[in-house]
Amino acid sequence: MVTINLLPIKAELRRKALISQLAILGISIVALVVVLGAFHETLKIRRDNLQQDITDTRIEIQKLTVQAGEIEVFKKHKQELERKLDIIKDLNNKKAGPVQMLDELSMLIPEKVWIRSLNNTGGKLVLEGLAVDNTVIAEFMKKLQASQQFDEVELILTEQDGANVKFVVQCKVQLPA
Repeated sequence: MVTINLLPIKAELRRKALISQLAILGISIVALVVVLGAFHETLKIRRDNLQQDITDTRIEIQKLTVQAGEIEVFKKHKQELERKLDIIKDLNNKKAGPVQMLDELSMLIPEKVWIRSLNNTGGKLVLEGLAVDNTVIAEFMKKLQASQQFDEVELILTEQDGANVKFVVQCKVQLPA
């Protein structure tokens, strides 16, 4: 016998297949939108973090620039102070030098010699004085020459001044360094 199928099975199967394919397509589109949205948010967060890092770095650069300027000011101030300290040391050395020279000179002057004037200019010392005789002047000059403080001792003038002999002696002063 012959059977006739009155239900459109093929059309029903096609419709079910189309609905399942459309559902898969819809789910795929929604999943793609969610993945793209998450990727977009991740990129946005990374961009914001990088912009914050750039801002922080610029602020740090400004702070360091200010500090570098302060360091330069301190270096200049330090150099100025060191220069002043060197001047003070030099002045102290120059102050002690004449004292030592006068002390040495006082030890070298014989009993019968009197110094009337003493002039120290540019490392040269000019002594004017009186002595009992020329022998005492010669003894004084030998003592000056033997001293480490005095060099190139020269007799400039001797002349009789009453009972005494007037003299002028010139020498170079060797100040200790």
